[in-house]
Amino acid sequence: MEWSLAEDDALAYSPLFLPNFRPFPMRVYLTGFMASGKSTVGPEAAARLGQPFLDLDRLITAHAGRSIPALFAEEGEARFRELERDLLRRTATTDDLVVALGGGALVDDANRAFAKEHGLVLYLEAPVDTLLGRVTGDDTRRPLLEDDTGTRLPRDEQRTRIEAMLDERRPAYEAAHHTLDADRPVEEVVGRIVEVVTAQAEPA
Repeated sequence: MEWSLAEDDALAYSPLFLPNFRPFPMRVYLTGFMASGKSTVGPEAAARLGQPFLDLDRLITAHAGRSIPALFAEEGEARFRELERDLLRRTATTDDLVVALGGGALVDDANRAFAKEHGLVLYLEAPVDTLLGRVTGDDTRRPLLEDDTGTRLPRDEQRTRIEAMLDERRPAYEAAHHTLDADRPVEEVVGRIVEVVTAQAEPA
């Protein structure tokens, strides 16, 4: 299947319509646990950098033709991860963009190596209490925090599961080029992303 960023509705911003357009020549991959803020700060950081923004989970749903919970239920996590691997690699066809990765994308060794080779990987780190507060404070369906019937787990069980998954994934997250504190106001996190990217992109 042929694909290009310009054709996909997962793009939130186009640099062609941004004032004071000055793109930074770099792919930026945002990683972190669910609810760490990747899809919230990503578009704003991309706009300030003059780059397109891509949400990999949204791209997966566009290609699968169904929501992520439906994809999990009908074809299983293995199919989701297969699409995730394929679409992550297609991001290398575009030189400059900000990509919000799914929370488990870089647990895969090959995905992690790919992202680190082809871009700047930033880990948005937040404590368990913050993550739990965010996931319980919205209506977004999160299959990894549901039981086999698709019902959201009780809060204490969600905490236990978040702690276990975070412990498992932490080494993958900490392999990022930079770790940023995501337990901050959105504008502060965006500013920090822009600061790190511009420092990396500009000549010494």
